[in-house]
Amino acid sequence: MKVEIDGIQYIPAPKPAEGKDLDAALDVRFDSDAGSQLTVREYFRELLITLWDETEGFSGKRPFGNSDWWWDLWIPLAKAGFIDLGEYDEENDEFPHYEDSHKKAADAYCRELIKRVFEIR
Repeated sequence: MKVEIDGIQYIPAPKPAEGKDLDAALDVRFDSDAGSQLTVREYFRELLITLWDETEGFSGKRPFGNSDWWWDLWIPLAKAGFIDLGEYDEENDEFPHYEDSHKKAADAYCRELIKRVFEIR
């Protein structure tokens, strides 16, 4: 459907991101191979810039030099209470008993965070 009012063409707005405290989660700070004390928002920015800069050489498996890079996001988000990865082992700084359902929920939440970063307000 084409909607035009007074010569201005309008398009449907994208569905807004949904999830618990997305803006607060985007402000969580952590250290990773992408940088020290980055917020989640800044991490996504660095990831996109790396993709853009490296073009065909971009490594989805190791964008910042290590594999399992999504854990760089998941661990601080879980520690801050935004996602559930099961019981936290403080001594080893890990979530050793996470399940597939935890990973799927964490992925879904991160997708909503990415949408939120790019929402026009």
